[in-house]
Amino acid sequence: MIARILLATLLLAIALPADASSLKSTTLTGQVVEIGTARATAIVFIATDCPISNSYIPTLNTLAAKWSGQSVPFVGILSEPSLTRQQAADWAKSYSAAFPVIFDASGELARKFNPSKTPEAFVLARNGEIKYHGRINDAWAGLTHKRQSTSTNELDDALTAVVAGSDPKITTTDIVGCEIETWGKEGRRDGAVTWSQDIAPIIYANCAECHRPGEVAPFQLLTYQDVRKHAKQIVDVINDGIMPPWKPADGYGHFMNARGLTADERETIHRWVTSGAVEGDEVLAPPTPVWKAGWRLGEPDVVVKMSEPFNIPADGRDVYRAFVMPVDLKKDEMIVAYEFRPGNPKVVHHSLLFMDESGKARQLDAADPGPGWRSFGGPGFTPSGGLGGWAPGALAERLPDGIGRPIHKGADVVFQMHYHPDGKPEQDQSELALYFAKKPITQVVGTLTMGKRQIDIPAGDNHYTRQQSITLPEDITLVGIIPHMHLLGHEMKVTATSPDGKIIPLIWIKDWDFQWQGQYRYSEPLHLIKGTQIDMQASYDNSEANPNNPNKPPKEVHFGEQTTDEMCYCFFEVATSDASTFKKLRREIVTQQIMRSVFQR
Repeated sequence: MIARILLATLLLAIALPADASSLKSTTLTGQVVEIGTARATAIVFIATDCPISNSYIPTLNTLAAKWSGQSVPFVGILSEPSLTRQQAADWAKSYSAAFPVIFDASGELARKFNPSKTPEAFVLARNGEIKYHGRINDAWAGLTHKRQSTSTNELDDALTAVVAGSDPKITTTDIVGCEIETWGKEGRRDGAVTWSQDIAPIIYANCAECHRPGEVAPFQLLTYQDVRKHAKQIVDVINDGIMPPWKPADGYGHFMNARGLTADERETIHRWVTSGAVEGDEVLAPPTPVWKAGWRLGEPDVVVKMSEPFNIPADGRDVYRAFVMPVDLKKDEMIVAYEFRPGNPKVVHHSLLFMDESGKARQLDAADPGPGWRSFGGPGFTPSGGLGGWAPGALAERLPDGIGRPIHKGADVVFQMHYHPDGKPEQDQSELALYFAKKPITQVVGTLTMGKRQIDIPAGDNHYTRQQSITLPEDITLVGIIPHMHLLGHEMKVTATSPDGKIIPLIWIKDWDFQWQGQYRYSEPLHLIKGTQIDMQASYDNSEANPNNPNKPPKEVHFGEQTTDEMCYCFFEVATSDASTFKKLRREIVTQQIMRSVFQR
């Protein structure tokens, strides 16, 4: 069973470049390693011919087994310029390494973490800060002096502290081990770029999740022949920022499952294509990834599924449709995770997920003759809560420990689906798995809405702007954020300013595209104190130059639910101490915005 191991970057104590937040790699066994989120992450640089490093493999196996049971990723990195992938795989097998091992083919990881010796350990917190780096324990007193027993266990102690939310007592130690072989600026010493050693790891980690059979991408990218066929197009979409699809600007929020390539990866692909896109030695290529069947998060507590298949035509406009499903709960529950499974990934562009306790969704369904009802923009009713959503490449994740989202007995779940025809008639019957809390919940998640209903965009105006602000009446924990506009939307920027004047960037979508709207959960929840002001700035393009403009020629556009209307909203996933506190917070935020709308326009 292939696991996807989530790491974190955005290192503060020892900082990595900002673009490292999208760094991914593949292990020797084909696992995809993604820079993402975990309470803590351990990575250890090791070497195949370092006797001290090799002597630690049993210790690392034991630590990996201990911490994997607590959902703490534990990864080894082999970063040797003279090493081949086959040699690395043979070494891992001969030493029975029981933890995932990355073959750092280009030296990118070594250049970013800058280890000095092997074995050197790094412990990362959920927000990516390096909390510890140094030795594993004090087993070695010198290059030729191994102690009879250990008296300190710095790596294990650091993981224990970080998982508990504390800083380790010891943050750095000297390392006894082998000097690390130096990488050149261009990666491997010969500077040659091949599919086998350089491009396959990048494609498998960043593209193959969607570009494989049965998924939404129009063609697969699993073999050298697949990628060679589309090599020039890949360079074009990377240069234009189209792929991998990821809208938030760097430095404005650090999110789970961020998709993107580092500058090194983009340059490597460009050099490969311009130098002839050669395959290299196929023996050196990583194994093709294998994706886990079934629910990624394990057996769910409840699964809800569309009651019947929905037909998507072969061509025509994209289809926006909402479907309601009863959850049939016996009692109120706390949701700690959900996993959406598109019934037909080829045509499901994305889905937004809501809860309804009013019965309004059922009324909308009954009033429409087909399955579900037509739904563009909002779902057509005021949800009792939101779950988030799904888009290609999105991975199911659990909420941080102690945080849950209430769902009440009698509630329904609503899928707001976006389908895009693929040239032949298709059907979809998507489903959703819900996971309920088994441990005490100390904070509950709800959705706050920040928006502007006063929208009057003149025909031809290519930079119409709207602003809104709110001031927090109490402390909150910000878990996620969801910007929302329609087809004329161009840009949305959201920041927070603390009472002492510190600016906290929350999200910035510089080139809004309704086709790729997303729901973004922070890698580390943000704690915003009472008195913090949140500011939203949005701009719209109602000119003929906007290819998404639904009106030809442009017409004046106002606020509304329809395709030709507009919206200006940002939704915040907020954790508070209890449901009543959240309801009070929501009332005060709504009142603030009503008062501002009276005096501003």
